[in-house]
Amino acid sequence: MFVRRAFYYWQVAAVVVLPLWVLIGWSVFGGSGWQFLLVLLSCGVLALGLAGVGVLNYLRRSVRQARALSWLDTGLLAAWHAAIIAVGFLTPVGTLLSVAVVVFGLAAFWASIFQLGAETKRRVSGVFDSFQYAAQMAEAQAAAAGVSSAPRAPIVADGEYIVIDTGRSHQK
Repeated sequence: MFVRRAFYYWQVAAVVVLPLWVLIGWSVFGGSGWQFLLVLLSCGVLALGLAGVGVLNYLRRSVRQARALSWLDTGLLAAWHAAIIAVGFLTPVGTLLSVAVVVFGLAAFWASIFQLGAETKRRVSGVFDSFQYAAQMAEAQAAAAGVSSAPRAPIVADGEYIVIDTGRSHQK
């Protein structure tokens, strides 16, 4: 529980810290000027991706109540963040690490979407089940009281009607 809760709080800091680490690591370990411009743009996209996955995780009620991520989220975020940290060291396998960052980011995004959808489906199904149970109980009470549940004919009044002219003509 401690690790899952730590990742819950780390998500907020990671949006700023990890892209900043990539920028600092790229400048310290010797990236060229034009490459730095590309890294600067990709760090903006990385920050948006980290924020998006964090928001998707936070949207789940179970995560908000427990203030802890699921083990699937924790594992994917650990791998994703480790790959991002490794990219900042500008190693010879930087291209492979960049691909790993994208793959783990997409996996974390889709896992968050899937878990949010599954949890929402469970909650909506529970609400519909409670509505159905209430309707069945009302029907059972009406049957016990001797009230017929057969549909009644609509009430039509054959008296006077008041017509209000709005000034709009339907025929032109």
